[in-house]
Amino acid sequence: MTPALSFAAILPRILLGFCLLHFCWNAMDGKSLLVRFFLSAAAGFGVSSLLGFLWIWLGLPLPVYVVLESIAAAALTGWMFYTTRRQWASALRLQNWTEKPNLVWMLILAVSLFLFTLNLMLYGLQYPHGRPDAWINWNVAARFIYLGGADWQATFLRQLDHPDYPLFMAVTNAITWVFLGKTSTWGVIAFHFAISLFTAGLLFSLVNYFRGFKQASLAAVLFMSLPFTVDQGMRQYADLLLACLLLAAGGMTLLYFQTKERRFALLAGFLIGLGGWAKNEGLAAIFGFSLVWLLLGMKKTERMAFRKYAIGLAIPFLIIVVFKLVLAPPNDLLSARDGLLDKVLNVERYLIIFREAGIVLWNLGGTPVSLPGLIILMMVLVGGSRNFPSGMWTIGAVIFLQLAVYFCIYLITPLELTYHLNTSLDRLYLHVFPLALLLFFLWVKSPTET
Repeated sequence: MTPALSFAAILPRILLGFCLLHFCWNAMDGKSLLVRFFLSAAAGFGVSSLLGFLWIWLGLPLPVYVVLESIAAAALTGWMFYTTRRQWASALRLQNWTEKPNLVWMLILAVSLFLFTLNLMLYGLQYPHGRPDAWINWNVAARFIYLGGADWQATFLRQLDHPDYPLFMAVTNAITWVFLGKTSTWGVIAFHFAISLFTAGLLFSLVNYFRGFKQASLAAVLFMSLPFTVDQGMRQYADLLLACLLLAAGGMTLLYFQTKERRFALLAGFLIGLGGWAKNEGLAAIFGFSLVWLLLGMKKTERMAFRKYAIGLAIPFLIIVVFKLVLAPPNDLLSARDGLLDKVLNVERYLIIFREAGIVLWNLGGTPVSLPGLIILMMVLVGGSRNFPSGMWTIGAVIFLQLAVYFCIYLITPLELTYHLNTSLDRLYLHVFPLALLLFFLWVKSPTET
């Protein structure tokens, strides 16, 4: 029963996320509902972890919070469906979730989804405790929170690796264990399984919103078919979670350009703020998105949208600041300042970074044939669409800024450079990988156009 209970334990937080998104974005057309549904996992887990962290930081028992949160999720879900029952009936009756798909495309998507689900579960069964970083950093922090009681802050006394990592996943998995009454590996597997599926679904739903079912199916099938996606999703690291949040914030930014509705600016700020709560690299994403939105806000007509973005960002960002200043120890990569100028002026370090980054990028995906090579070939042979949405430059800018920050970190790293590159480059590429796929499939011609 533990596997079934583990998946049941994450359901209240997904429902909580869907309800909170509904109160901010209540469109009932099918395409919007799909996007909102696949956003609900990241948003629900994020809100829950922020509130759960504040709760235990105040010295209150986590089981009490879990009970209150579950009651709130059930009440909000019931109230939402009751007040919008007529709109739901209309949306289901109209069946306008996508353009009319043909049977072949639906079959391809269904088979790919089945194989993706099967591969995720097989990987989870093969590595129920995840891979090394999960033992050293992520899951051990969750155990401190669940088992430590009032002494949970002893997690910051760990000397190995990164005790300063934010607590999105740790609080989330501890809440699941409260439901289960034990530190079951299935609780963590269920979380990463859900994030993997919802990331694939979010990519599908965003491409479907802008470019239709066939193009969305291509994007989702490519993402789900990669060994890279399965491996990174079920390692029990925070990297795919961060990738999901970058994809979510990028999607909300594009929706703002499409509709000029400021609610999407608010959601973009909040979701990228959760990225900083998921992983330290999310702070680079906050910088990139904030710079892009600041550039938008320089136009007089966009200033209110920038304010909405800043309001959404402020909620998680203030908690991150408190966490970093009051609780977490200094980050080891940023606290080492010896020889910084020598590293910056060392041309060989630049060459090493570019060489290793190029090799890893060319082999990204874990496929027999280079995935970037295939994408470049497709761009040349198929060409760009004339129907891509406005504002796509923001996605390209965010990806560039994210990678630029990573380049700077590698340049000044106190670790041995080649070792640091070889042990982290693929995961850093993962952070922008779904966002890059979104950009590509919005730009390239769809099967219908071809």
